[in-house]
Amino acid sequence: MKKGKKTGTKKTKPTAQADQSKKVSQTLSEFSKKDTLVVKGMAIIFLILYHCFSAKDRLCGYDVSFGLMDEYTAMYIFESMNICVGIFAFLSSYGLTKTMMLKYKTLDLDRHNVSDFVTRRTVSLIGSFLIPYILCAVPTFIFTDYNTYGDVDFVFNMIADILGIAGLLGSRMLVGTWWYMSFALIIIFLLPFTVRLYRRFGVLCVVPFILVPFLLNTSFFSAKALDNMTRWLLTIPMGVIFADLKVFERMRAAHLTNNKVVSKIIKFVILTAVLVLLVMFRKMPWCIQHLHYFISSILPVYFIYWMYEFVCVVPLLNSVLAFLGKHSSNIFFMHTFIRFVWFKDVTYGLGTWSLIFLFVFVCSLILSFAVTGVQRLTRWNKLVKWTADKLSGINEKIITVAVSHS
Repeated sequence: MKKGKKTGTKKTKPTAQADQSKKVSQTLSEFSKKDTLVVKGMAIIFLILYHCFSAKDRLCGYDVSFGLMDEYTAMYIFESMNICVGIFAFLSSYGLTKTMMLKYKTLDLDRHNVSDFVTRRTVSLIGSFLIPYILCAVPTFIFTDYNTYGDVDFVFNMIADILGIAGLLGSRMLVGTWWYMSFALIIIFLLPFTVRLYRRFGVLCVVPFILVPFLLNTSFFSAKALDNMTRWLLTIPMGVIFADLKVFERMRAAHLTNNKVVSKIIKFVILTAVLVLLVMFRKMPWCIQHLHYFISSILPVYFIYWMYEFVCVVPLLNSVLAFLGKHSSNIFFMHTFIRFVWFKDVTYGLGTWSLIFLFVFVCSLILSFAVTGVQRLTRWNKLVKWTADKLSGINEKIITVAVSHS
């Protein structure tokens, strides 16, 4: 062996995208956790407005005043706020990818890493849901006649609901909005696979998310062919790509002129106009028939960038929205009980959309405070983490034994 020649373990080759991203990472402002919370804060506002006012049947037979807006215009706007689902889905994929990048810098995942990731994230998801479930389900069963589980399959439907798989099984849920738990599980299980694809093929990791659904159903891209479990699948590879390549950061760092203020004004005019056009395009029959699958993911991601560019930088507003973003999960879990299960007549009896929204939002926020209080008193988060550690350890032993006997 020649003198001076270095020996040692062969380093894992990082992705080309990671190399390129690393060169510019020092000069770009980070799409931070606070920015994520700001966007979630806006998304949860959209969610409540969408659920309360997006269609005539959501008004529960009440006449609701929309102020200066006529009913058609108001419902057009509130229905467009359905992009909140894609926002939450993308931020989940984006955030989980960022977490992976901190732990596995080259995104090189083996079966042990995948098992640990899936186990911990699944336990964390279900653990975050259990306290809100109890606080909603117990009063509902005690004080109301509301029960969508049925009598014969009550226990099965309840367990499936708690585990977040009711949307996948098609079983009954206590409230329909909890279907998203199943899609959150899909994100967790598909993300390691997507990361592996991305590490090998780069941005072409989106191809299977386009081709496979199309091959299974040629009319898949139409709104009529989509359901809640498939509509936002593209947010998964997009989250991985945007996280690794720092797409948001690069776009915000780009200036159209040497004058940053003028550049910001020009960007605001152009990007806001594009946002409006995308919202309008999403409602056009041709788009609904042919491109609904794509627009369902592209529009939410574009809106996140728009928020990052123009809202996340506003001092007081970003703090308020970030505060709401911290409570977004609990508000999502519980708001339907306010507007539909417990206080339907009180809610829509207020008569004005703004008062209805404030009532639902404030009551949901109070319930979120209650959830946080119970979690602190019971040290719930520590229990969830302990459970995740134990189950991850068991999985590790099973994998080790299986590999040794293979």
